[in-house]
Amino acid sequence: MAVNPETTEAVCEGWKARLRLGFRGSEGGTILARREHAGPLLVQKPFYPEGATCHVYLVHPPGGVVGGDTIDLGVQCDSGSQALLTTPAAGKFYRSRGPWAKQKNRFEVMDGAILEWLPQETILFDDCRVESRTRFELAGEARMIGWEMVALGRPACNEGFTLGRARMGLEVWKDGAPLLLEHMNLNAAMLASPCGLNNNPLSATLVAYPATSRELDAARDLAGERSDFGATLIDRLLICRTLGQQAEPVRNLLVSIWRAIRPGMAGKPACEPRVWAT
Repeated sequence: MAVNPETTEAVCEGWKARLRLGFRGSEGGTILARREHAGPLLVQKPFYPEGATCHVYLVHPPGGVVGGDTIDLGVQCDSGSQALLTTPAAGKFYRSRGPWAKQKNRFEVMDGAILEWLPQETILFDDCRVESRTRFELAGEARMIGWEMVALGRPACNEGFTLGRARMGLEVWKDGAPLLLEHMNLNAAMLASPCGLNNNPLSATLVAYPATSRELDAARDLAGERSDFGATLIDRLLICRTLGQQAEPVRNLLVSIWRAIRPGMAGKPACEPRVWAT
């Protein structure tokens, strides 16, 4: 009997990847006190290149996400903990014949904890179907720096983003009240629109809390005269947005801003994760 590949793919459930991490402060530094995973999403071991701060690398062995797959990350930073999370490579969402790939990142940062969420860029292949949500929940005097970079298509391979669709969300909450609720529907029209991405396949957002005018001025100074960059400070939340044609310049700008604001935000100079050099 003949099988319709589109129907087969539409009913495929895909891989369900779930990871829960919990960080706890101790006299010797932050420990990874909880590590539970199901499916292809995990961490191998924590690193301590700068003492008390725990560096963790998220690993997704398949290397990419297809329609029907689910990525579910939950992180809790207890009071007094200091955690930096990153990824060893860019995330990839492949083309789909119908099913949506879903990604959910949720970070709970307790009073007195410090979280840094610094992943590599996410590449959305043409004809993908992606729904991604990232939510930071801060309590009391919690501190946080996070960024997200999204690449539409693969310009280096002459692949655009003509058929892809993505629903992206970024939220920051403080003591149960919203500081930032950002939702974007990405498609070919948004990519081409002067009111959208203006044909820039790379878009990125950096958020940091609690920030001051000092961090705002530092970010603006580093961006210089770039017309594709904007930064603002609302209710002590620093929000930086930028566009670009290639990932490397955008990534370099975010890293330079992180280096500049980290001493004031986290109380220590920047220490780049070793995996960035590989």
